[in-house]
Amino acid sequence: MSYRKIFWGILLVIIGILFILKNTGVLFFSWHTIWHLWPVILILWGISLIPVKDWIKLVLSLLTVVITFFAMQQYGPKDNHNWNWEWNDNNNRDNDDEDSTTVYNNVMSEDFDTLTKFAELKLNIGVGKFTINDTTNMLIEVKHDNDNANYSMTAKAEDSLTIIDLSLEKGEFNDGKVSNNVNLKLNTNPIWDLDMNVGAAEVKFDLSGFKTRNLKIQGGASDIDLKIGAAVPLTDVKLEAGAASIMIRVPESAGCEIISNTFMASKNFKGFTKVGKQKYQTPNFASSTNKIMIDLQAGVARVDVVRY
Repeated sequence: MSYRKIFWGILLVIIGILFILKNTGVLFFSWHTIWHLWPVILILWGISLIPVKDWIKLVLSLLTVVITFFAMQQYGPKDNHNWNWEWNDNNNRDNDDEDSTTVYNNVMSEDFDTLTKFAELKLNIGVGKFTINDTTNMLIEVKHDNDNANYSMTAKAEDSLTIIDLSLEKGEFNDGKVSNNVNLKLNTNPIWDLDMNVGAAEVKFDLSGFKTRNLKIQGGASDIDLKIGAAVPLTDVKLEAGAASIMIRVPESAGCEIISNTFMASKNFKGFTKVGKQKYQTPNFASSTNKIMIDLQAGVARVDVVRY
């Protein structure tokens, strides 16, 4: 058996195990670190193509991994983006979860104008945990718990469209731990376009109660959980991710089509039929009044799309 097949098989198994351990809470680490190491995959891939004996390729691969590890430990940034591996102590972890409650000390908001029929939210949110799970009478309400994070939010009205720009300009995260929980509330009246650059973040957005027309997410090493509604005739979803775990929930009442262009990804599209080389559709896609179009561009990822 060739080195190339053995190597890529083992790599996929390792990546899959890491996803399982992280998702089940057994192992905690920063996906930001994994994302910054993606060039190592290119080096290892190049080694697999060199016309030398397999044992030489194996030695070169092991040396690459060892040198990368020690280089990151010695010269990598000494902050929350460095190696943050942490084994879970079940007793301590459970007690911490029971005793800790997120306190949102900082609030930003923008008033709702009845002339606003469309709203565009641009997010440049970097690292942290970001949620949407509630509504507000304001146009948007943003709460976060990091007193050292410098968030900037601006709003610009253009006729019936209001454009909101929310970004994290500076943040300090102490003791190598990410403490940057952000909760967003949106108004249900406008039709929303969301454009997000999430970096190394955990994103959990329940958009089922909102009129979402366009949703674009660019993620590095991210954990993305989306629940999408069918309140408009067409919802266009575009996801670009590096090393990511992606869960998308779509309503059974809507027809859904997925265009999947992935490199090394575990895909689960339950309830979808493959109709082309990279195209999947729900059985009711042609007949549905409301449709959801999902365009996936992913590297090392686990992708699940389910119907609710």
